[in-house]
Amino acid sequence: MRNESIGVLESRREALLKCLAHVGPLVQGCYCTRKVRCGKAGCRCSRGEPHEACVLTRKVRGRTVTTHVPRDLRSEVETWSSEYRRVMKLLRDISALSERIIRMHVPTSRAVARNRGRLSPTPSKPSGECCGSTSPGSSTG
Repeated sequence: MRNESIGVLESRREALLKCLAHVGPLVQGCYCTRKVRCGKAGCRCSRGEPHEACVLTRKVRGRTVTTHVPRDLRSEVETWSSEYRRVMKLLRDISALSERIIRMHVPTSRAVARNRGRLSPTPSKPSGECCGSTSPGSSTG
């Protein structure tokens, strides 16, 4: 993968960008289930069989924010959360490819400039103007 050309990297990036066109609903956060106790004295959770609650957690300004997910939305929220992870991975991959293109472009453009300098002949100066000397027909003194 080190020897890939800029064109190959750009085509891979274009393919990933096309995948972004098929993004569905998404939600930031991690969908998970938790075992909880309701606190009622006669409930089964007080005997060691906790209830199951589904939540969506995410970080906001460094703190974890938890959102309860209703039963009728559980499968949808799980799909939205996985879609968010998929899109974020796509964005990371696109960004990484773009950075590789930038990094490859710098040495390539330097090499082109270096080769341009080698290929183009240096313009010759008229003989009388080189190194401050006078022309052969002039006299000193």
